[in-house]
Amino acid sequence: MMAHVSKSGHNKMRRVKPLTDEDIVHEYFRLIKTKDIYRLLDLFAEDAVIDEPFSKSEAGKGGLQGKSAIEPFLKVAMMVNAGLREEIEIQKSKPRSGNGTKRVIAYVTFERGGKVKARFTFELSSEENYNSQKQRKIQSLCIQFVE
Repeated sequence: MMAHVSKSGHNKMRRVKPLTDEDIVHEYFRLIKTKDIYRLLDLFAEDAVIDEPFSKSEAGKGGLQGKSAIEPFLKVAMMVNAGLREEIEIQKSKPRSGNGTKRVIAYVTFERGGKVKARFTFELSSEENYNSQKQRKIQSLCIQFVE
């Protein structure tokens, strides 16, 4: 009995192209819509911070730090976004103070009857994954309503 060996190269391991900063922002909004909490949380660094206008910390600000604090907020965001139409406009990423962090700003217009516009400021940094490869993660997210 002879084994069939493919000559097409499909058996070789393929390198997956890492997501760009803008891809990560689009993926964040897509995962909110599809309600995939596990993949959404995977976009965030372990010590990530979300600063948003709805929650108040002990210091009186809306900062949620760490995945365990972020998860309930993201679950509520998924429920609130159900049935909303959204239009996303992303500004190109800008490097921050030489530490490898980049800032991406997305202006999002949500519509269900009326319209609300928000500014989402993502700060992305590199983190090594289990294969010791660099992977971009959301280090912080600041959400502000505008207009």
